Amino acid sequence: MSRPFWILAMVAFWAIFTVGCAVKAPVDSGPESETPEIVVPQAKVEPLTSVPAPWSELAGQLVAQGLPRDKVTRFFASQELTYTKAPMEAKLRELFGIFFRSDLTKDIQEKLYQLGYEVLIDGRNGPGTKKAIQAFQKDHNLNQDGKSGDVLAAVLAQWVKKAQVRNLADYKPPAATKPSRSTTYPQFTNPKVLEQIRAHYARDRALFERMAKVYGTPGPLAASIMWIETGYGNFFGKNKAAVVLASMAASENFKLIAPYLGDLASEPGAEDFLREQARQRGQWARNELASLLSYAWSNRLDPILFPGSIYGAIGYGQFMPSNIAKYAVDGDGDGRIDLFEKPDAIFSIGKFLKAHGWLEAKNEEQRRQVIMRYNKSGTYVNTVLYVARALDPTFGLD
Repeated sequence: MSRPFWILAMVAFWAIFTVGCAVKAPVDSGPESETPEIVVPQAKVEPLTSVPAPWSELAGQLVAQGLPRDKVTRFFASQELTYTKAPMEAKLRELFGIFFRSDLTKDIQEKLYQLGYEVLIDGRNGPGTKKAIQAFQKDHNLNQDGKSGDVLAAVLAQWVKKAQVRNLADYKPPAATKPSRSTTYPQFTNPKVLEQIRAHYARDRALFERMAKVYGTPGPLAASIMWIETGYGNFFGKNKAAVVLASMAASENFKLIAPYLGDLASEPGAEDFLREQARQRGQWARNELASLLSYAWSNRLDPILFPGSIYGAIGYGQFMPSNIAKYAVDGDGDGRIDLFEKPDAIFSIGKFLKAHGWLEAKNEEQRRQVIMRYNKSGTYVNTVLYVARALDPTFGLD
């Protein structure tokens, strides 16, 4: 079943840019001559036969993008590199729940509204829609699974015909609520944990002040981001970034991930939808993996050792690999960039914020917009500002 272009475009955007609480920020990498240009292959690429399954096709694509064949071969020979379905399966299930058959979802939402249930009519099959479906199912002694679909739509249509219903023309979407400027993540802002970040900041204050002189980014701001992203290095993530990205990239071959999606793919049109999303997300992961490998090899680091987030963000500041070449800095002058070293991480965060307009931000609203480039969450921004002010009460004052 074909999907309207705007839906596919929205899905593609969501698939590429939705990622939890990890910075999608870029970072100065090593000399350009040491960093292969990342080029997406346009023609069919031959698999690298010296690399075992399920990696041979992906390895061939990375070599076609300019990465050294010998290094790519050694990387995929690592015993640490084991395929995992988890990240791609999680992403595809998320996208399926939100976007698949949005026209059907909207029809169900409209009928639920007509029957008196409070639901947002937006074509997205989110928690609010599931709750409304369960309320209808409960009222009519049906299995309260909250699932939408053709059967539910038909049942709702029958009830709309025989029940006294609300006029669909009277529907008005709920008024947008103004985002809170005070809600924070309490695990970072209670008095006990603030004492911990104060101790970290005091110990490294000279380093933050040196960064501030170079980039004009306040030290408390960079320290706050490091605290919220990784607990100032106490938790870099429970996944191996290279394993996550390689597994997602390999899953561009839909045959790898399809066995884990059988309950979804049985619906009409679902397999085509899932296949396309796996292709898009797999290409994204391949380019992130290429950036990760290029960064590691250029800086004499072992990429297989990097811990990271569920989608491959790494280091104190949780940078996505594709951003490293733009903003990462050798903060301690040792000739390489290691985002798991505090000086490099601190200077990289400072450069990122400067590059996104911190020096030009003249009031709190503009400053909030700069921090939003690091993580698109109002609560995240609130928390960053709260912790920064706890480190320096004069922070942010004009």
